[in-house]
Amino acid sequence: MDISVVVPVYGCPNAIPELHRRLVETLDKMGASYEIILVDDCDEMGSWEEVKKVALKDKRVKAIHFTRNCGQGRAVAAGVYKATGDWIVPMDCDLQDAPENIPILYDKVRQGGLDVVFVRRQKRKDSFIVQSLSKLFHKVFSYLAEIDFDYSLGTYLIASKRAADYFRKSRDRGRDFTMFLLWLGLKADYVEFEHDRRYDGKSSFTFRKKWEHAISTMTTFSNRILYVPITVGLAAAVGSVLYVLFVFAQFILKINNPEGWNTLAAALFFFSGLILSTLGVIGVYLGNIFDMNKDRPLYVIQEEINCDEENQ
Repeated sequence: MDISVVVPVYGCPNAIPELHRRLVETLDKMGASYEIILVDDCDEMGSWEEVKKVALKDKRVKAIHFTRNCGQGRAVAAGVYKATGDWIVPMDCDLQDAPENIPILYDKVRQGGLDVVFVRRQKRKDSFIVQSLSKLFHKVFSYLAEIDFDYSLGTYLIASKRAADYFRKSRDRGRDFTMFLLWLGLKADYVEFEHDRRYDGKSSFTFRKKWEHAISTMTTFSNRILYVPITVGLAAAVGSVLYVLFVFAQFILKINNPEGWNTLAAALFFFSGLILSTLGVIGVYLGNIFDMNKDRPLYVIQEEINCDEENQ
């Protein structure tokens, strides 16, 4: 198998027939052998019914249906585990990633002796607020996770079987394929494609989900976030010493220093918040260890069509 296209499906049932049509048309023109893996993340919007229709008509389509919603990262992981192609192409189901660009990715990754080609999304169709929050998150993430991450990167890319095998061997609970490939440091390059408008549905990636994803990803890829409370604590301690010296100087110089509880209350709230945030960060890491020790599956498959029987 030359190419495996992996598509996590959530909230865009009307886009599935058009996605399949454009993928088949594009991949047939390339003359390469291929498979299309559609992973339904249990959206309860009728997406699975559309996926089933496509898979029953086309044997080149592998269809996977989860028992519950597990998130895009794990849906991509399920597709990567089932993929048999020499090259893996994950992409979103809403057609914001144009299937017609796959030949460009395929040619570039093969000619350049690369393992990965990432796609930078130009002229993103997201709102200004969404783009601004995304930029802010990825700047913070790049520092805390010790990965130089470009906010314009998304799910769309092409990766070699070698890169995918490293991903399959990973035991991390966080399953962001793009960030894992960046962390690997294999030979990679970038291309720029314009971000198309969403064909169907609307984004389900709410602020709460983005926040949870940010915390999970940062604590999965790096321990640097543990040093933040240490730095803040040292800065606070230095500030406290300077303040004591300032008060002492006022006393020596007989400068009026109005008494009150404001300073004490401010210090109490500051250090209490610092302690609680530190305990929270430690708790997140302990939770990650707890989840790994439970060794529960990343996802549970309810139904498969055109897939091999082995349990991955």
